[in-house]
Amino acid sequence: MPLHDQSPSLNTDFMMTAYGITWLGQAMPAWVTAQGALQPYVVDNGQVVGLVNQTWTAETTLYGTSLDCEAADARNESTGLSYSNSKGCTTNPGALDMDLKSEYGGLYIGYYLDQSSDYSLSGSGCPSAVNSHLFLALWGQSGYQHPEANTTAYFCEPNYWTQKVNATLMVPSLSVSEAIPLGPQLPLSDDMFNRSAFEYNIGTGAQPVSQRADISETTVFINQAANLASLGFNYTPTNMVGFALGLSRLGLEQYTDPHNLVSSFENAHKLLHALAIRQLMRPKIEDSEERPSIVNGKTNAIIVVRSLAIVIEVILGLVVSLTFALLIYSHSRTSQLCTDPASLKDIIRMVSKSGKLDGFTPNIYSRGTGIKHSLVNGKIVCLDSKPTDPDLNFDTFEDHKVAITSQMAKKHYAAKVVQEEHFVRPFEMSMSVATVFITLLFLSLGAAVALKILADKHDGLPLPSDNAVVNQLVLNYVPVIFATFLEPFWLLLNRLLCVLQPFEELRPGSARSSRSLDLKYTSLPPQLIFWRAFRAKHYTLSAVCVIGLSANLLAVSLSGLLNPTALLMEKGVTFTQRYQPLFSRVRRRSDIWDYEYVAKTNFSNEAILPPWIAADKFFVPITIDAEPEDDIVESFRARTQSFGIRAACERSEFNDTALITGQQKFFFTEQQTPSGKRILCGGLDTPRGGQNNSKAALEVFTQLQPVDFGQINPAMNTNEFVDANATEEERLTCNSILITGFLRANLTVTLDEMKTDRSNIGIQPSIQRINSLSSLWMMCRTKLASTPYEVAVDRSGHVQSYRPAGPEAKDLTTFFSNGTTMNSFLATTTSILSSGQDTGPYWHNDTFVDTWFAYFIKQLSNSSMSVDPVQPVPDFTHIAPHVEDLIARLFAIVLSLNQDWLAEADGGSKLTGTILIPTQRVFVSRPMFIVTIVLVALNVIVATTYWIRRPKRMLATMPYTIASILAMTRASGLISEVENKKEWESDWRFGYGRFVGTDGRPHIGIERSPFVVPLES
Repeated sequence: MPLHDQSPSLNTDFMMTAYGITWLGQAMPAWVTAQGALQPYVVDNGQVVGLVNQTWTAETTLYGTSLDCEAADARNESTGLSYSNSKGCTTNPGALDMDLKSEYGGLYIGYYLDQSSDYSLSGSGCPSAVNSHLFLALWGQSGYQHPEANTTAYFCEPNYWTQKVNATLMVPSLSVSEAIPLGPQLPLSDDMFNRSAFEYNIGTGAQPVSQRADISETTVFINQAANLASLGFNYTPTNMVGFALGLSRLGLEQYTDPHNLVSSFENAHKLLHALAIRQLMRPKIEDSEERPSIVNGKTNAIIVVRSLAIVIEVILGLVVSLTFALLIYSHSRTSQLCTDPASLKDIIRMVSKSGKLDGFTPNIYSRGTGIKHSLVNGKIVCLDSKPTDPDLNFDTFEDHKVAITSQMAKKHYAAKVVQEEHFVRPFEMSMSVATVFITLLFLSLGAAVALKILADKHDGLPLPSDNAVVNQLVLNYVPVIFATFLEPFWLLLNRLLCVLQPFEELRPGSARSSRSLDLKYTSLPPQLIFWRAFRAKHYTLSAVCVIGLSANLLAVSLSGLLNPTALLMEKGVTFTQRYQPLFSRVRRRSDIWDYEYVAKTNFSNEAILPPWIAADKFFVPITIDAEPEDDIVESFRARTQSFGIRAACERSEFNDTALITGQQKFFFTEQQTPSGKRILCGGLDTPRGGQNNSKAALEVFTQLQPVDFGQINPAMNTNEFVDANATEEERLTCNSILITGFLRANLTVTLDEMKTDRSNIGIQPSIQRINSLSSLWMMCRTKLASTPYEVAVDRSGHVQSYRPAGPEAKDLTTFFSNGTTMNSFLATTTSILSSGQDTGPYWHNDTFVDTWFAYFIKQLSNSSMSVDPVQPVPDFTHIAPHVEDLIARLFAIVLSLNQDWLAEADGGSKLTGTILIPTQRVFVSRPMFIVTIVLVALNVIVATTYWIRRPKRMLATMPYTIASILAMTRASGLISEVENKKEWESDWRFGYGRFVGTDGRPHIGIERSPFVVPLES
């Protein structure tokens, strides 16, 4: 920002931010560190998608400050101690210990004098030429004006500098992670930063030039007394003393050490200077310098155990090597096949033209032994086909001293078919295998369900081991191994059914060729023929194919079924009860204004709320005992009582301009006490300010007081309105009501005045006439509510979560004792809420507000329409919920700052609770669980169907080889028909059974119907 604009722009809002950082745990704003403020920069590509916990790192400029300090020369004079330095500055602050309640006290005396400040160096003999930027830091014991007292005094002058740094920011908050210096600290030019305006502001609490602004930016004195009292310091000092003590948090006696005193004020200077620089920063994009930057971040990834990964890599490498070897070998072999022998018909056609297989007539009932014996001296060989004859030819090695003797043929043909029937079925299709397999599936199904139930019931399962290798083996690889072995078993079952399905079709004796002999179920991997099987209406085979393929999906689902997840585990502990849910000493402090700072910081800066409150609820605090040494505790959970206010606002009418223009009371309403007596209650605020003949707005938020009916006169003094003879009941009836008003008017005033940071001092303009008036008035009654809650807090008591632990209390009188009643409690709290650190309502012709109430309404409604004099008064239905919400929120903050209102619990009072410890637990993924259960259930159904509908025993030998198929067809008439080049008719039917072969002997094999007798008959 240009230098000439800095003085009017640097208001006290940055000190409010410093208050939140110092006392309320507010995080540092963007670009700010405790050491200084960074020159902002922008990364061109912005946030990188897919990265979490991103950081930006780039070179930028750090603006900082440091102090040059000189020990003051203290002299005892008649008026007290005087302090001087080597530059001719001498000051005598006088008796600094008046009203001092602490053993120690201190002051920060800046150079500039303002009507709002009590001390300054400029009017006490300090030449401005060399001392205009000095301040005096004092710390000493009570009565330190005496020489024997322990006193520490230093004159300090701030230095302002810049430094090139390599800054790393957290995205998206842009909070500073680190700033590494890249060069020396260079003096900051005077034409870049208005140091005088900054030092005037922090020294006096006000701007050098008064400006119209909201009350949050014009508050002169930030009352830190309540926070300082927690440090044992009961003196109300200047703003800088509060910040110095709040940031350092040392014992009071430690500030007598010069190093501690100087470093404490230096820390306060650094923070306030950094926040002021940030407030003065303005974007300047058009001539920005381009610089390289680094974007870092984390992405979600799967953690792989290296030792297991190496094993898998070796196995995959072996698989790839063998695959390439098989590929090379298959392409290097010479193939004599002219057609694909994918079906029974293809094989029959290929061998049908070989005229030298007459001697090949094995004993088909000897489970392959006969075939083997038949080939001992008669080996079959493939011969090159002729160009005119594409069929595959078989021949015997007669020319190579291999012959089939007639004795062998007679020996095998001599067997009687009927006597030697011995049918087989693969062992894998036996019931014993079925029982084992289906039982295994049921066990896996039950194990998955049991794991899901146990994990849901016990908030996860413990990790199998502390070793990462063991955990990954058990949680990921073992389930995958189950699915991995499941796939080849289904592949085996699938292959067997592919081989036997044509014979199962032939068994009845009347199968079409397209559904039996033409079936090509062995030309592809078994899982890939599911569509062929489905078209052929072989649904069991099709289902087996799909289940075989689904084993891969099952492996994926099982690998993600068990997931280690970090969560907070509960562990039972005992807490000490600090307070009872009992209000026994409700009173109002003189420094109660800090609730407004807390609300401001939370509403506008989104700082965390004080301990033991959440929005509109206050929870009775408990003492957090020491956490277990072996556990890292994330949260503490216990049952405690909550208190809150429910405000109910109702619309009221009041437009008496004569009373509103009065010096004091301007709102009156008739109320009824609990005993039935009718009384008059009136407001006490004094509206001031405004400008002649302009549209003006006024916001009112005040507590009612009992008023004497006979004393209503606008010209009377405030005290003359209050009914001095009002009973306690009458007073509490009025005090429990809050009046809220939103007014619009055209004014005639004695003096044009708009409130600024110091305009209320010594100026009392009066309103002569209201020329027009429109208003919205509301009466808000408060009602106490109390409910037990189970609250989770961190170690400092900040609420993380809460949930009801019982019904709302009906009898609220049990929460009060020692003379405190619910009515007096509500009257005190409403009094606190309606009399904050402001000077009463001001008429204004802009949207800047001069009361905390109006400021908070602007923040909660996220709009200035309710305070804009140009706009009509707000609608009751729109503004009433915001007012009710504000009252409830402020009430919770007030209780959190006045915990001493509660009665202390007995020293031995204990209550049970839990601590939440971060731990790793194994959970069952719901999507993967559903997929796993569905797939395993389908496995059970298909497996059961498979064994129920398995092919019957009908084969003497399994048709795994060409020789076994030849044994079933060699004596069949199909061979001779193919040899005679006779085409098969489309209406022919085929079967597997008994038939008389072309040699006149009985056989069992494949033959055309009606020449075959089915075995089942």
